[in-house]
Amino acid sequence: MMLDSMADQILFFSAGAVTAVISMWLGGLLFFRLLERRERRRLLQTQLAELVSQAYEVEQWLRRLRSAELMNGPPLEEPSPMKHVNMIARLFVPGLRAEVKRLNTAVVAFEAWVQQGVADKRDSRTVSQATLDKYPAVQRAVLDSITDIANKAEILAGKQGI
Repeated sequence: MMLDSMADQILFFSAGAVTAVISMWLGGLLFFRLLERRERRRLLQTQLAELVSQAYEVEQWLRRLRSAELMNGPPLEEPSPMKHVNMIARLFVPGLRAEVKRLNTAVVAFEAWVQQGVADKRDSRTVSQATLDKYPAVQRAVLDSITDIANKAEILAGKQGI
């Protein structure tokens, strides 16, 4: 009888120990999952803010490009922030790829407009009226693309609970 009682105690002890180990393991796993999710949200929040900030910097950079190339302003020495925008979208925020692609297209059109103005100045020492008339459309395309990025970033942040 004493052996049965001892066997029962060992069985209960072993079952309790196994349950405690499994509980600790599952608790640790859950803790690290929650921590990982929080860190992912924090990283996404940071990258969304950086991407939107850099998108607005693109617009400022294009204004400086226009000034440097067409209005005899100071030379433009810094590179376009578009590379940074593209990198963030590819690596961290794939949900904004379509909007960033539209911004890329608008930036290329703006740069082509600037080059047309440079060609006009080379040929006649002034930018043609036809080229100047295209400015509002190319500028609007850039601004609309940036607004789309900012709006979609706000939606993505809301979905992530940021």
